[in-house]
Amino acid sequence: MDSVDATTPADTNISEYLVPSLLTNSLRAVFEAFGANIIQLRARGSLETTNATALDDLREYAVSWHQQDQQKITIDYEQLYQSGEPANLLTERARTQILDEVDARLAPHETSVDPDLAVTEMTVRITDDRLQQITPARSSEFDLTFVSDDAEDSVREPTKRRNADRSLYSELGFKIRNLNLHSVVETETKFHNQSDGEYLRWRGPEDTRPRTPKRLAVRINEHVLPDAYGVLKPYIVADDEVLELSDGINDSLDRYPTTDSMDGDR
Repeated sequence: MDSVDATTPADTNISEYLVPSLLTNSLRAVFEAFGANIIQLRARGSLETTNATALDDLREYAVSWHQQDQQKITIDYEQLYQSGEPANLLTERARTQILDEVDARLAPHETSVDPDLAVTEMTVRITDDRLQQITPARSSEFDLTFVSDDAEDSVREPTKRRNADRSLYSELGFKIRNLNLHSVVETETKFHNQSDGEYLRWRGPEDTRPRTPKRLAVRINEHVLPDAYGVLKPYIVADDEVLELSDGINDSLDRYPTTDSMDGDR
């Protein structure tokens, strides 16, 4: 993705928090972007059909019989281990099998749109020295957890545009949601039950005091998020103690700052 200047709030007393985000919650999109790096995943989707039949003996009274059928698929995946090695990676074959089942069971009637599942949460394991360089981490492997939140007003249309080819909202009935980054944890600290390895932490829109180091947020946006969906969301805390996107989101939708242009805030 391209690099740009960060937008700073006009009032220097206002803190701005940068949160990496994916302007999608499509299972197909995250499979394409992260593949076997996904180590935890929750997603769901359903298809409802209703058949209505007028009852002949009562047709003049507009009495009809309705039968509703619902097909539903859910995923609650977490990578397992045997002898210290991953036992159930989300390989290309596994991903294909999952999507084949989605196609077979949730394909909308009378349309050629590919069915999809809505991702509610996922964790991606990333190995990148560039993240280690700007954190106190002793290793370069990190687990990034994204959670689905309602898209803010200013990113609803951009979210729709970036997913237009998937027909998520016009045909599949998806709600307009983004996968916002809620946590970055050094993997080794999880394995050794250490509590000091979380370098980014946000609990969602109700959390008005995120811990989102700017250099780390920017570098994740530059080097981890896919160009097609990645964006750096600039949040500020409004007077009523509500977290909201700043005007800088308009710039962030197309460009974002380079890590080199930022001071060493960790």
